[in-house]
Amino acid sequence: MELSLRVMRQAAELVAAGTPFALCTVASVKGSVPGKLGAKMIVLADGTSFGTVGGAGLEEKVKALGRQCIADRAGRTVRFDLACFRPGGLDSLCGGSVEIFVEYAGARPHMLVCGGGHVGLEVARLCDQLEYAYSVLDDRPEYASAERFPNAQGRFVAGPEEFFRRERLEPYSHVVLLGYSYRIDTDILFHCVRRFPRWIGVIASRTKRKQMFARLEARGIAAEELARVEAPVGIAIGSESPAECAVSILGSIIRDHRLGAVNAGAEAIVDGEREPEERAS
Repeated sequence: MELSLRVMRQAAELVAAGTPFALCTVASVKGSVPGKLGAKMIVLADGTSFGTVGGAGLEEKVKALGRQCIADRAGRTVRFDLACFRPGGLDSLCGGSVEIFVEYAGARPHMLVCGGGHVGLEVARLCDQLEYAYSVLDDRPEYASAERFPNAQGRFVAGPEEFFRRERLEPYSHVVLLGYSYRIDTDILFHCVRRFPRWIGVIASRTKRKQMFARLEARGIAAEELARVEAPVGIAIGSESPAECAVSILGSIIRDHRLGAVNAGAEAIVDGEREPEERAS
C-alpha cells in the first residue's frame, strides 16, 4: 500500500511537470504470480520506471507495454501467462497469470501565446476552461499584464530577440503566434522554427503566410522546416470573432494533443493580413 501511494505521488508530480507516462496496475491475478493485486508501476517514454508489478521477466514485458502505450497515446489491458510450458507464456515457472491495466497519461498542454490581443485573450479564457497551462509574450506591458492574464503561468514583456536570448522553450508543448505585427511574428517564427521542434501555429491569411515564409527563407530557413508550421492556424469552421477564432485554434491544438495530427489544409481564420503598423489589441 505504501509503495502504491508513493507511485501515485510520483504520478501527480509527472502530471504537474507535463511529462507523459503510463501507469501500469495489476488488475487481476490467478494462481501463483510475483506481483500483488493492485500493485502499480509508472513507465516513462525512455523506459525509466517507478514502482513494481512483480519484477523478473514480467516487469520487463510491462515496461515495453507501457512504452508502446505512450507511443500509441492509448491504454489497454493485457494478460500474461507466467508459465514457460504454455504457448506464448513468459520464461517463468510461477504457473499463474496476471492482467495488467495500462493507463496512458498524456502531458497537459502548456502553450506559449505570442500576442495578448483580442484573440490571445480568448485563447487564454478557453485554456482556463480546459485546464491547459499557458504563458503570454507581448512587447506591450498592458497586453501581458497580471490583470489581463491572471492565470498565466508566465507573463513576458519583451521583443523577440530579448525573449529568445534569455528564455527556454522546453516547457512548452505548443507555440501560437497571434501578434499585431507581421514583422514581430516573423522574428518569433524565425527563432521557433530553429529551436522548437513541436507544434507551431500562426494566425494569418494565405498572403501573409507567403510573405512571412519568403522572408524566412531569405534568412536561411529551409522550406521543409516551414512546412510543419500551421499557417493559417486553426480548424476551418468559418470563424470571425476573436472568440470563434480561439475555438478554431484550440480545436487544432486539442487535435494535435490527442492525435498528433496537423491540419495542413486549414482555412484562414482572419479576413486579411493587417498592416504592420496596425495594433490588433
